Formats: sequence, C-alpha cells, structure tokens
Amino acid sequence: MHKGEYCHVTSSQSLDGLEVIHAQFTDTVFGKHAHADYVISIVDAGVMHFSHKGTTHNALPGELSIVSPDELHTGSKGRGEGWRYRALYPSLDRMSGLYQELFGRSGAPSFHGSILQDERLSRQMQLLLVKLESGAETLDLEVHWELFLVNLLQKHAMQRGQSPRVLGPAQSNVERVRDYLADQYHHKVSLETVAQQAGISKFHLIKEFKRYFQLTPHQYQIQQRLNHARAQLKVGLSAIDVAHRCGFHDQSHFTKAFVSAMGITPSAYRQQFFTR
Repeated sequence: MHKGEYCHVTSSQSLDGLEVIHAQFTDTVFGKHAHADYVISIVDAGVMHFSHKGTTHNALPGELSIVSPDELHTGSKGRGEGWRYRALYPSLDRMSGLYQELFGRSGAPSFHGSILQDERLSRQMQLLLVKLESGAETLDLEVHWELFLVNLLQKHAMQRGQSPRVLGPAQSNVERVRDYLADQYHHKVSLETVAQQAGISKFHLIKEFKRYFQLTPHQYQIQQRLNHARAQLKVGLSAIDVAHRCGFHDQSHFTKAFVSAMGITPSAYRQQFFTR
C-alpha cells in the first residue's frame, strides 16, 4: 500500500456475515476485476474514478455506486490526493431472494446506472454504516438493512419480463464454458479442453467469450479463484494454503492478483477477521 492508504474489512454477524469495507486510497490503481457479490459504495471524501459497463465515471462525496456480480470495473483517484469510501457487499442470494419477493421474478437484479443519484438512499446507507460501526442491536440493524435494500431495488433495479431468456447458439456455448471454468477454478485447464466444452475452435471461443464477458477464459478463471480465496481467508486459512487450494501458480502470483482486485494483501485481509 502507498503512504496514507488503508483498507479495513469487517463482517457483520448480525447481518448474516455482510462484508463491510472502509478504505482510503491515494495512488493505488485497481485493474479490471469483478466480484462474486454486489458492491454498493459511498464516497466519503475525494473523487472515485472507475470504469463500468463500458463507461468511465466519477463518484463524488455522498454519491452511491453499484456494481453487480461478475461485472468488470476498475478504480483509481479522480483528482487530488485520492478518495475515501465505504462499501457493502450483499450476496447474490440475498439480492435475488429479495428481488423475487418484491417483484415475483427470479434471477439476479441488475441496475440502471453505475452511479445512483439518490439523496434519500445515500442518507439511509450512511445511517446504516454508523449503526454498524457503533454496534447497534441486531434488530435495529436488520430493519435498516432491509429497508435500504427494498428502497434500492424498488427505485433502481431494472424490472425484466418473466419470460425465460432464450439463448442463441453462440451465447449458449460460451455460457457452458463459463460454468465449466467456474467449476474448475482450482485446476489448470487447457484451451483445447475448454474449446471442446463449447464445440467450437479455440480462436472462436476466445473471441466469443470476450465479446460476452469482456474477459478471456483465463482472466475469468482468475476472478473465480479470487472469489473463492476471499471466502477461504475469512474462515482462517493461511495465504499460502489458499494460494495452493485455489490454483494459483505461487503465493507471489496470488498476492499480486488479490491486491489488484481488493487493494490489500491476502494476509492483511485474513488478519482483519481474527484480530477483533
């Protein structure tokens, strides 16, 4: 980390292990990466510059941003000396379940924009964060968390039709490869093997996979390894063991990929769950 930077990670047992990050970055630049959970951020100071959905954005103090699971994004300072922000990481299951409860539609909710211009929602998130930091009672936290998510979904989620999505042959092929790579995240697989899963040539696979997911098959597999690594670090496995279990070539490779996505080393990330 650069001088003056920090990244504190906690999880709320009152809210089913909801992960909360409070961080400040000055010169760190986050490369293209994705998360297994939703990421809802609020900027406290400075400007957060990021790319998402093919567009660049500048989130200002008090503004919310949201990134859905597996959506690629970057992060860096917009201007000045960096940015300070807090973020919540609600799970895909939590968001999908509430989305179905509210709208009667299955699947993962997606959102209209990357930055949410919503003062009421911003105030709700700030209040929730204060309650989390002050150790409010479980019932109080649960009420505020539920109301925040309901407001978020009702005002900003895209409401899709109930008809099942029909996939074309090309997309069906690359989604089969995506699922295969997710299952085999900890194994080294060859491009030939992956292409056989799709029944297309290696070149065609790379081209189509990147068109649909903005990543090469290998980059996608790295993202899956990082998602599993976070979960294993949180339950106490060492960074060395996690690197091996998740299929990284060595610990150095693991650390570099983890810092690029999270802004913190695997060991420091793990330590924050066992020193409180």
